[in-house]
Amino acid sequence: MKKNQLARVRQTGVKDQVFAQIRDQILDHTWPPGAKIPSEKTLAETLGVSRVSIREALHMLASLGLLESRHGEGTFVREYTGTVFLNTLLPSLALDKLDILQVLEYRKIAEKGNVALAVERAGSAEIEELERSLRIMEENKNDPRAFADADLSFHFLVAKATGNSIVMKVNAIIADIWKISMYGIVESLGPRDGLYYHRKILDAIINRDVPLAENLMEEHIERTIQRLKSERDVSEVSAPEGGGAAKSSQIKRINGSLKTLGPTAVLEDSGAADRAPNIGS
Repeated sequence: MKKNQLARVRQTGVKDQVFAQIRDQILDHTWPPGAKIPSEKTLAETLGVSRVSIREALHMLASLGLLESRHGEGTFVREYTGTVFLNTLLPSLALDKLDILQVLEYRKIAEKGNVALAVERAGSAEIEELERSLRIMEENKNDPRAFADADLSFHFLVAKATGNSIVMKVNAIIADIWKISMYGIVESLGPRDGLYYHRKILDAIINRDVPLAENLMEEHIERTIQRLKSERDVSEVSAPEGGGAAKSSQIKRINGSLKTLGPTAVLEDSGAADRAPNIGS
């Protein structure tokens, strides 16, 4: 075990400083998995803070899965993987005012990689789950909420099919954020894009065609981005005086912070337009 590198903390933001110092001791294996950490009393004296601050920091680390308390023995470092640190992303992302287009841009990057791994690794059980999710979408195309739930499930199942625990964890975090906006997006854009692209993507997975699956996933999300921008622009410029465009309130709910974006063209790639379903506004 390495020598402790703990230092007395400043008397502002005490709990966060205590948390960071103890976390760093764990990360650099000064306290390796299985090690018993110093007592609350010893930590309080070393850091020059109250035992209450120590206890709060330890509770935070335990909630992340880094520490565990054993009755009558003390507090020990748990065996852990990198996924535990992703838990800290969820509250910060949930509290931030997120731009849905930025979420979609991230998904376009991440899900292209996800589907490539899914093509290589998905077994019969994973493919059947995706088929089931697609059937639920088809059965609920007139029910935006049920359709949106199944749409979200399809993307989550693609991430699951990668067999990568980090991918699944990150996707779960993004899914929580995505779900907030998914209902409004389906109400605004309708079900046809989702049904069209999900069928094509699933066929590419079944046929083990990595390039096609990547291109379809990227095109699917890019089309959603462009259609949302287009719907937003239409709702802002075509509303009659004293009234509002039919979908204006939905777009405002979805796009919230998108007012500074400039006009954009929909589906600049003519090949994408040819392959995609012909959907009116």
